[in-house]
Amino acid sequence: MIKSMTGYGRGEWQEEGQRVEVEVKSFNHRYCDILPHLPRRLNALEGQIRNYVKQRVSRGRIEVFVQIGDSSPVEQKLELDLNLARDYYLALQALQENLGIPGEIRIETLSNYKEIFTRKEVETNLEKEWAALQGALEGALGQLENMRREEGLMLRQDFLNRLKTVEEMLRGIEEKAPLALRACRDRLAQRVQELCGGLPIDEARLAQEVAYLAERSDLNEELVRIGSHLNQFREMLDRPEPMGRKLDFLLQEINREANTIGSKANDAGIAQLAVGIKGELEKIREQVQNVE
Repeated sequence: MIKSMTGYGRGEWQEEGQRVEVEVKSFNHRYCDILPHLPRRLNALEGQIRNYVKQRVSRGRIEVFVQIGDSSPVEQKLELDLNLARDYYLALQALQENLGIPGEIRIETLSNYKEIFTRKEVETNLEKEWAALQGALEGALGQLENMRREEGLMLRQDFLNRLKTVEEMLRGIEEKAPLALRACRDRLAQRVQELCGGLPIDEARLAQEVAYLAERSDLNEELVRIGSHLNQFREMLDRPEPMGRKLDFLLQEINREANTIGSKANDAGIAQLAVGIKGELEKIREQVQNVE
């Protein structure tokens, strides 16, 4: 069953004072483009998120927004740069000796140099963070898939309605084609008589021209191919795998046959129906751009 490429999903995971919220938005795109938006501490999980989403989505522009709410304080540790502290101490000692400054160099003096001390967050437990994030991401992707599937059902019904309209126009062309050929033959005979000015007509030559005209104006091949393509289109709508690109290609083939019918038609009614078919195909093509 076809699915839409547009959708939205939200998932949440909460445990031991930690809350992870994930929002997933998908849009039309020719390929599968996944864009995670993560807190800095989770940047290392970007590749895992991309791979996880690709297992569920094969086409579309997917934006993943992750927010973390953690009530527990962030663990930090203080680091001391002993080499830098030693350099400061030796520099102060040299300055004291050169300028003859009395007294001792005390620890309080060195503590004023803030760059000696750095405060760093304790390294994130990525395995634990991924377990929490995966739970929220799974919920968001589930909602996203449901929405894409529901929109796919609506698209499928719209396609079926328009295919029915196209087939009705094709039947109209099939009915008009023999009448159009006879009318064209009569016009040719009348024109020949007018040009001959009452002289005898070469019936064999006239029959040859009529046969050539009939062959050139025959629409049966195009009608058969369009019918076959329409059946293929219907069958693709119910396949489980992504069909967007294949449906788009098939529409191009159907449109090519419709153009041929329009160019071969020697009848205003058939030409008008061909234009109507192309109009319906264009509406279908616009919607197919949204199919995964």
